[in-house]
This record gives sequence, C-alpha cells and structure tokens, in this order.
Amino acid sequence: MMYIMNPATKVELKIFKMMNRKKMLGMVILLLVTQLSFAQYFKLTANGFVSNDNKDFAVVDVPNVKQADLYKNVLNAINSLYSNPQKGLSVLEGESITLTAYEEKAIPVKHSSGGFGKTNYKYDLSYTLSFLFKDGKIRVNSPTFELKRWYEGTFRAGRGYGNSGWTTLNLVKGKNDRVAIYDQNGKLLLEDATNGLNAHLNAIVKQIIDKSNTISNW
Repeated sequence: MMYIMNPATKVELKIFKMMNRKKMLGMVILLLVTQLSFAQYFKLTANGFVSNDNKDFAVVDVPNVKQADLYKNVLNAINSLYSNPQKGLSVLEGESITLTAYEEKAIPVKHSSGGFGKTNYKYDLSYTLSFLFKDGKIRVNSPTFELKRWYEGTFRAGRGYGNSGWTTLNLVKGKNDRVAIYDQNGKLLLEDATNGLNAHLNAIVKQIIDKSNTISNW
C-alpha cells in the first residue's frame, strides 16, 4: 500500500531530519571536546612510551610556582593517592621523585594462548614514573612497565597437571613468545593492550599532576 504525503508533512519531515543532524553533530563535538580535555602525555610504541612529540619525556608547565614547591606538591599528591607509597619511592630532595607501583588485574587483554579462539585475560601491571622539577615546570619521564599474569597448570590425559606460574606479556615479540604487544617489525598485534596501557598510565600521571595543583603548603 502506498501513501501520498501532503506538503505540510514533507516540511515536518525535513525539519525533523535537520534536528536529528544537529543533534548528531552536537554529540560528535561533545565527544571531541571530551577527548581533547583528557591530557594524553604519552603514547605507547614498539620502542616504549614516548611523548606526543616523540621524546622520552613530557613537560608540564606550572607558571609562577618554585621548584621546591612543585617537588613538595607532587610528593604530597603521591602520598595522598597511594597507600604506603614509601615502599616504592626514591627521591632526591627538592629535585626528583621516582615512583614504582604495582596493580593487580589492571589491564584486560584478549588474545589466543596457542589454542583455538581468544580468551580475556587480566594482567597485573607494575610501572615506574619519574618526575623532575624546575621553577614553573614538571618533567615526567616516559613510564616503564611490565605486564604479567598467573596461570594454572591444565590437566592432560596421561600427563597429569602441568606447571603453574607467571607469564609476561612482552612489548615486542621474542623467539619464544606466543603473544606480545608488537611484532619485531613494529606492527601492533594487541590493540586493546596498547589502548589499556595508554589510558591507564596517562590517567595516573594526570591524577598526580591534578592533585598536586590543588595542594596548599600552608
């Protein structure tokens, strides 16, 4: 059955389509603004983390704040954000702070383990962040990290249970690695690992920097 649309209905339909387009455009702009507002200090490559201009450090400008105060603010921020951070802290008074931390099941990665299909795994993350200070500036060195997970031995008929232990997800695939984040030619193999590490470690750096900006040394 066919229907004939009168002119008024055509006008209403055109207005409705225009409104939908404006709504979609608004959503796209909102997504772009949200992404731009999130500070991405580093991006993961086959050579490790690099800054947006491909250096091994990023510089955060903090105008009109002395070196000593920046050092204290970042140190206080770390102490407030981490439980018992002293175990993983190495400091050069007034000049630099190095933080080593560990998180269980921090990075989810989906990949094959040599069999058929893919499985979701959650990797423990250990990482190191280093901060250096000058008047009005905080230098953040590229993070270093390690991903590993515990696996249980599986039962095989005639062989019994296999060994349990730790397995590491390396950045670049070696000779004996079943999986890795990149191959030896720099091709990305595990996009969700890269995305997870980018989001997680940039969020940590941002959280420390933002927290340090709100601390008052009274």
